[in-house]
Amino acid sequence: MNRIRPYLEAAGLTETGAVPFASCLPLLECRAKARLPEKAAAVIVCALPYYTGEWEGRNLSRYAIVPDYHRVAAALLEPVCGRLAADFGAQFVPFADNSPIREVDAAARAGLGAVGEHGLLIHPRYGSWVFLAEIVTDLPLACTEQPVRRCPSCGACRRACPAGCIGEGGFDPARCLSAVTQKKGALTPEEEALIRAGGLAWGCDRCQEACPLNRGAEKTPLPVFWEDVRPVLRAEEVNAGVRERAYGFRGPKPLLRNLEILGSTDR
Repeated sequence: MNRIRPYLEAAGLTETGAVPFASCLPLLECRAKARLPEKAAAVIVCALPYYTGEWEGRNLSRYAIVPDYHRVAAALLEPVCGRLAADFGAQFVPFADNSPIREVDAAARAGLGAVGEHGLLIHPRYGSWVFLAEIVTDLPLACTEQPVRRCPSCGACRRACPAGCIGEGGFDPARCLSAVTQKKGALTPEEEALIRAGGLAWGCDRCQEACPLNRGAEKTPLPVFWEDVRPVLRAEEVNAGVRERAYGFRGPKPLLRNLEILGSTDR
């Protein structure tokens, strides 16, 4: 890994670690699985901090107010992979979100942080305000693997969750308020009430805001996340936003519906 790290740091990727590919099994089933090197040997995990501070009137989850992390990750990782492939004569394939790698588990094994009860990685400097991306290579590396660490399970995130999706058995993503904001079609009265209580047109940050390990989280050092911060989404901006932001994959209708729900309150 020491041979690889200077390439990553030159691109601004300072929070990195590596695990053997075998430690990432079983893989997730997705179309991106076909992109894996045939003889994958190691997975380089990168944490991309995105926290930009607090913004008055914010009505989007913090991850959605910055430029689309899928594009950011590609812009950062693809050139690095090209240079590594040329210099080491091996395959280096980047992944972000649409990945066959179980990202949080791999990041924890790579030594990048602890796994929270909410299922997110909690980085020691940047808290849970990090995106995860990977580079899978067929080049054998000296890895940074260590046992998976868990958060102290203080229960703060469980108590703060408006939808009650964090329980003793773990995190239930189907019940998460973030998932509710992303649903298509009409919502039940209970779901509409959850959106009003959450106050966001997209996503939910309640569990992360309550986490004591996020107190004092550092702001992102990556300039790209500061270039176009948009903390407030208005109805007239939705169509443009869905073409260029991380919340756009569902199209404009859920966002417009959620904005209308929020508009009926006296927040």
